[in-house]
Amino acid sequence: MALTVHPIEGKEKARIICAAFARGAPAWATGHVFFGVNDSNLKYYTQCIKRGEPWFYVDNSYHDKVRGLYYRVTRNAIQHSGAGESDGTRFNALNIPIKPWRTTLGREILVCPQSDSFMRTAARYPGDWTKDTLQKLRGFGVDMSTVRVRPWNPDKIKLSIKLMEEIGDNKLRLLVTHSSASAITAMMEGLPAISEAGAAHSITGPLTRESVESPPRPDDRERLVSVLADQQFTLEEMVSGKAWEATR
Repeated sequence: MALTVHPIEGKEKARIICAAFARGAPAWATGHVFFGVNDSNLKYYTQCIKRGEPWFYVDNSYHDKVRGLYYRVTRNAIQHSGAGESDGTRFNALNIPIKPWRTTLGREILVCPQSDSFMRTAARYPGDWTKDTLQKLRGFGVDMSTVRVRPWNPDKIKLSIKLMEEIGDNKLRLLVTHSSASAITAMMEGLPAISEAGAAHSITGPLTRESVESPPRPDDRERLVSVLADQQFTLEEMVSGKAWEATR
């Protein structure tokens, strides 16, 4: 079995990025390459996982400020686990500051869902994550008038800009999301966050009554974002084989 790409139908960006990663892999490489999953390639995604075949998931950068320049690549997972160490060289080259934790927090909780399609296909979440999360918060005794949900937007640039505006709001005490990107952005801005899955989950832990009442301020943010920077690549680095060597 050769390395096979499964770009989303009709999405040229997906085709280009999958092809770049495959081009940088050696001739003997085997497995499947995805940049996003929807109904057009879900069959192949489900099959390779069920059969235990190797697969590589490519997506946008872990860091919003370099979105469109770097793309993360993970073997047999949609996001890196967050484990490991790094010398920090690649992260430092991005020139993205890590701000001190906010000493004063507001009252509001910002819930940031992914798209319904992502949750159903790539994340394979068995239900409605937003509804489940709001129900958890209600069960923890949270005043629901202090909870707001940020609507998902397919325009990732606008979504990123809006997120930074919301993170800058001093009314916030906590951001809650399923996967890592918005949680990582929030934590780098000094706002506590909870990621229910993915890399950031390794240092934030799960959404609990305790994490809502006392939002987490982990002391290893720099290690985490440095590890993640080592797992994201430019198209040129994919073609050169650097991404393959780092993720195989």
